[in-house]
Amino acid sequence: MQWNMNEFENWEELRSFVDTALLPLYLYRSGFSVEEHVLRTNYLLNVAAAIEQRLKGRILLFPLSYQFAEEQPAQRTPEDFAYKVLLHFRGDRIRPAEEGGGGVITLPVGEEDLDFSLRFEVTIDVLYKEVIRLWQKKRNQ
Repeated sequence: MQWNMNEFENWEELRSFVDTALLPLYLYRSGFSVEEHVLRTNYLLNVAAAIEQRLKGRILLFPLSYQFAEEQPAQRTPEDFAYKVLLHFRGDRIRPAEEGGGGVITLPVGEEDLDFSLRFEVTIDVLYKEVIRLWQKKRNQ
C-alpha cells in the first residue's frame, strides 16, 4: 500500500493486515552534485516501491524522509506498526529511536551502479527477502 489517497480509500478495511511501515530515508551529504542527489533519491524511491509491490498487502510505503546527514537525529518510527523498515543508502548512519527495538530493521542500499538494471533487480531480491526474514523471526519467537 502506498501513501496516496487512492489507496487509502480502503484503509479501514486493510488496517489489520498492514503491519509493516517501509520508511525510505535519504540523508543529504555534501560531495554529490545536484544531478547525483536526484539520481540517488529516485533510486531509493524506486527500490522502496519495488519492495512494496513484492510484499503488497502487508506493507505501507511512507513518503521519502529527507534530512541533512550532519543534523540527522535518531530516526523516529510510527507506533501503529509491528514492524518498521528503514531503507537508506549504505554509507548513511541511521539511528532508530525505538524503545525495545525488536520490530525495527535498517536495510542499506548499495551506492554503486545506480543506473544498472540488473543491480536494481538483485537489490530488490535481497532486500524484500530481509523483510520476510523479519516477519518469520518474529513469528517463530
